[in-house]
Amino acid sequence: MTDDWNDYADGWDGNSDVRLFAARAFSALDSHAGIRGEAWQSKRVLDFGCGTGLLTELIAPHVKEVIAVDTSDRMIAVLKDKNLSSVTPVHADILGGGAAGGKDRLSGFDLICASSVCGFLPDYAAAVKALSGLLERDGRFVQWDWQGQDGGGFGLTEQQMRAALTAAGLGSIRVKQVFALDTGGQSMPVLMGSGTCNADRP
Repeated sequence: MTDDWNDYADGWDGNSDVRLFAARAFSALDSHAGIRGEAWQSKRVLDFGCGTGLLTELIAPHVKEVIAVDTSDRMIAVLKDKNLSSVTPVHADILGGGAAGGKDRLSGFDLICASSVCGFLPDYAAAVKALSGLLERDGRFVQWDWQGQDGGGFGLTEQQMRAALTAAGLGSIRVKQVFALDTGGQSMPVLMGSGTCNADRP
């Protein structure tokens, strides 16, 4: 995400489609990983490209800690104003090395989420590989993105997701359509891609 997202910050939480996307992503996450379960209460989560924290808000009550990261300072300011317990908002470009001061906290995650983020990144595959390196062994990477069409254009295809997750060295890879939103008179499908870290991290 870039600084252009600052322009959307003030009205982001008032967008019903944005809120619905977050709610359905959380529901899919719970179905996939049982995030509401007791086992998650000791877990650490990174919400990558968190925006104003709509998904963070839903995850936080069920885990030990959420580090919520975004490159938009205005989005992070809105999140900070919510004063969510167990949530640490961070304004940084962690893929570009912009959070060196908090490097110790930005690793060892049991779950990394990226909701409607990866399809906007300049190098999606490289981002997934970098993020997977921040996972604990058996930690999960989970993303939700608009489903694209073969031949390029907006969104990500199932093939693109599978290829990136595989190249990142993740195992137990799953890619499937989990919901769709009616926008502008058409139904837009959303893919969830996930994989598990099978290697010990130094």
